[in-house]
Amino acid sequence: MAACDRMGQSNGSRARKGFIALVDATIALFVLVSFAVVINGILQQALLSPPIELQRQGMAVLTVLEYTDSFYSPAAVFAETSDSVCMRLEVYNGTSTALDYTATKSGCPASASSETVIWRTFVDGSQLRSASLAIWMKTQ
Repeated sequence: MAACDRMGQSNGSRARKGFIALVDATIALFVLVSFAVVINGILQQALLSPPIELQRQGMAVLTVLEYTDSFYSPAAVFAETSDSVCMRLEVYNGTSTALDYTATKSGCPASASSETVIWRTFVDGSQLRSASLAIWMKTQ
C-alpha cells in the first residue's frame, strides 16, 4: 500500500511539472508573438511613413508624365492618383529659373505646409527642361 501511495504522489508530481512546463511554454510563445507584432509594426511604420511613400508616388507620377510626354497636360495622370493625395507640377524653361508651366491637381489647394518636392529633368523636343512636383496629403 505504501508503494501505491508513493506512486500516486509521483504521478501527481509529474502532472504538476508537466502543467507548469506547458504554462511556461505558452507564456514564452505569447511573449515571442507579442514582440514580433510590435517589431513588425515599427518596421512597417518606418517603411511606409508618409514622406517616403509620397516621394515614391511622386517619382512614379513624374515617370509616367515623362513616358507619356504629358508634362504640359498632366490632368489625366493626376486623375489616376488617390483622392487623398494632392500635387502641383511646375515646369521650368531649360536651365533658367523661369517658370514655363504650372498645374495643380483638381480639388486641391495650391500649396501645403507639408509638401514633398521631387525634381526631374527631361527633354522637350530639343529643349532641356526641369519639372518640380510638390506632393502632399489632402487635409480634411
